[in-house]
Amino acid sequence: MQLVDAGQPIPEMKVPSGPLVRLFPFLRWWPRVNRQTFRDDLLAGITGALIVLPQGVAFATIAGLPPQYGLYAAMMPAVIGALWGSSWHLVSGPTTAISIAVFAAMSPHAEPGSAQYIGLVLTLTFLVGVFQLALGLARMGALVNFISHTVVIGFTAGAAVLIAASQVRNFFGIDIPRGTPFYEIVHQLAVQAGDINPYVLLVSGVTLATGILTKRYAKKIPYMIAAMIVGSLVAEALNLALGQEATGIRTVGALPASLPPLSTPDFSLDALRVTLGPALVITMLALTEAVSIARAIAVRSEQRIDGNQEFIGQGLSNIVGAFFSGYASSGSFNRSGVNYEAGAKTPLASIIASGVLVLVLLLVAPLAAYLPTAAMAGILFLVAWGLIDFHHIHSIWHTSKAESAILAATLIGTLFNLEAGIFLGVLLSLLMFLYRSSRPEVIPVVPAPEEGAYHFVRAAGRPECPQLRIVRVNGALYFGAASYVQQVLQQIDEDNPQQKSVLITASSLSHIDVAGAEVLAQEARRRRRLGGGLYFYRLKKSLYDFLKQGDYVKDIGEGAFFPVMTNVTGALYWTLNPDICRSCKTRIFKECHSGLLPDGFRRLRLMLATDGSEFSRAPTAIAIELARRFGVTLDVVTSVDPQDEAELARARLAPTLREALVAGVDAEEIVRQGRNPVDEVVAAAAAADTGILVIGRRPGHDIKQRLLGDVAARIIDTVPSHVLVAGWQAGMWQQRILVACDGSETGDALVGAAIQIAKATRTPITLMTAIGTDKEQADAEEDLAHMAGLVRLEGIACDTVVARGSAGAAIVQTAAEIGADLVVVGHRRGRGIGGTVVDRIGGGLQCAVLVVKPAAKAGKLVGQDRF
Repeated sequence: MQLVDAGQPIPEMKVPSGPLVRLFPFLRWWPRVNRQTFRDDLLAGITGALIVLPQGVAFATIAGLPPQYGLYAAMMPAVIGALWGSSWHLVSGPTTAISIAVFAAMSPHAEPGSAQYIGLVLTLTFLVGVFQLALGLARMGALVNFISHTVVIGFTAGAAVLIAASQVRNFFGIDIPRGTPFYEIVHQLAVQAGDINPYVLLVSGVTLATGILTKRYAKKIPYMIAAMIVGSLVAEALNLALGQEATGIRTVGALPASLPPLSTPDFSLDALRVTLGPALVITMLALTEAVSIARAIAVRSEQRIDGNQEFIGQGLSNIVGAFFSGYASSGSFNRSGVNYEAGAKTPLASIIASGVLVLVLLLVAPLAAYLPTAAMAGILFLVAWGLIDFHHIHSIWHTSKAESAILAATLIGTLFNLEAGIFLGVLLSLLMFLYRSSRPEVIPVVPAPEEGAYHFVRAAGRPECPQLRIVRVNGALYFGAASYVQQVLQQIDEDNPQQKSVLITASSLSHIDVAGAEVLAQEARRRRRLGGGLYFYRLKKSLYDFLKQGDYVKDIGEGAFFPVMTNVTGALYWTLNPDICRSCKTRIFKECHSGLLPDGFRRLRLMLATDGSEFSRAPTAIAIELARRFGVTLDVVTSVDPQDEAELARARLAPTLREALVAGVDAEEIVRQGRNPVDEVVAAAAAADTGILVIGRRPGHDIKQRLLGDVAARIIDTVPSHVLVAGWQAGMWQQRILVACDGSETGDALVGAAIQIAKATRTPITLMTAIGTDKEQADAEEDLAHMAGLVRLEGIACDTVVARGSAGAAIVQTAAEIGADLVVVGHRRGRGIGGTVVDRIGGGLQCAVLVVKPAAKAGKLVGQDRF
């Protein structure tokens, strides 16, 4: 091993990899050793070796073995565990829980301390190691993942309290039998408060105070060694001054100065039969304890623990220990905590501790007689306090009530029974995990607002589509969660019957089993019966292959799966109900702003131009009713002179806005300032992308003004939208819509506009055309029949009329004959039914006239241009 100075870079070393590292895992941490880490590990190893002296003797006594066997169990097992384990700070050796379990399992079969008893214990130790090694080689280390962080924190705190409680008798100098339960220790402390030995309390108190002060103010000095030296000196001074009989200060006592002898487990069938069952129990207990301690310290050291490797290390340590007079060992809370607190940097500290322990036995074993148990109790009080993670306990307590309950249950359970406490915590954690996993998070999401984005963000109060519910499922859809997910999906349309379709953004869907696939197939079939569907975006290929292999894709639909970076909302938009889209105000999809409804019709934008006069009453009533029927917002525009204040215009619009409010129509005011009202109205309609502009008709003086109204005529000529002209006698149509066609391309736009209005107002349509000669009769009837067929396909009653004479006169006459209360005409200058014809019929009709502009934006339906 090459040592380098602290602060200097470690010389480049080629670290073995692959099978060699898996066979000798200590090669991973060996290059980390430098002069500074070696110094830290040396001090930690010496401290750990001194700590284990009284503990090893005590644990062996609890296990029913001669005292030296507790020290033997802290030698070779610790070395093997350090070399083949994964934790840098875990120290293997005898523990309270394992010692108690060994005694409880073996004492009924042999006399404690006898050769037969020792042979059975060695056999038990060997079998425990074999079972642990087998679990590690079988890669069962994942079992430790079921020991949650909360359980580890609670178990650590409980075990720390037990450590302190076990030292109460040595700290206060009172008589409490070994193995006394925690609650009885507290009771005995209260009962024997008057019997506390002041000399013992002085030694332990001085040791504790020295450790605290050294740790705070002299951080470069190992506070535990300093505390033990000071405590030992105080104890020796009291014994010299008053005598040991008077002070009652006890020491660890002399230890046998010998190496651990080689031993052979008893492999007889009787021994194997007796030890096999207890070995299984102690195996799980020892692994749980070791891995819990390793993870508890790893939380503080920020090291990753490999459970499989830890299983292997613990198994090898017990197998080897069985041949070196060691009994079943595990991770030691006391020694591991001391190892970490003393500043250990690598597992080398554990190896050094074992070596120092051998030297202590060989060279200075008699000096252990001067180490007072009171001083050891003070040190262990410090260790116990350091093991309690107050920061994480406070965080858990204020973060999760469920986790807090698990923490409390684990801690309290550990105080009564170490094994039962951690098993209780693990059980509660598993139950909580199963509960949470059975209720995967189903989060409503909406398309991200960024331009060109394909992902979704939490709805979190944002408006959602009233027809398509988009949710993200976080978790697994397995048999335990299938019922919950099905209930959530069904609750969607129960809460909102319009949401017949559901899109699942499945990037966070981790797993689907057969039960989950059945639920998805059932839900897809149910939603198709409702008129909707179940769709998936970014479903993992492995999950899609699973669904396809089980023929579930056929039930869900091949077209229901959309890969990443596809415009899924753009595709699903065309499956929505256009009648709901027509009145929808959320419009969260990009396609909602395209101007087209899902059925190909153009989305209606409605605007009312008013001057507040009496001639605006009829168009106002029609505009409000039309907006209510279409379920759209009504833009109300007026124009004022630049010198006039905007407040004047708002006062003019106030009655209209009140009427709209009473009718349940959302209305927005638009005030334009300019000298030319026509230009301002046209500009407002263009800016709002208006579909229909509703205007009134004011009678004039000359021929054109009397027929249509000068302002209305100019607006019709210049505005890019369709124009609905309503005279002061016009009303909302209820009887029939007359559509005047001339067979040109304008006729398709006329029919499209009429269909959209007829569907909203549930009014039948009459298609008419004017001809001049009998030769045009057949062609006219054929054209009308074709267009009438399109109208009837939309579920609207329709008939046709072929009239003789000029277009203007024929339209006026036919409207009167059939009782039409809305006339739809085209606007084209100089040809057919347009231009001057519009002027003539406008003045000859009392009903409203819709002037369709072929240049206005149109959608597509069955190959035809539509409104």
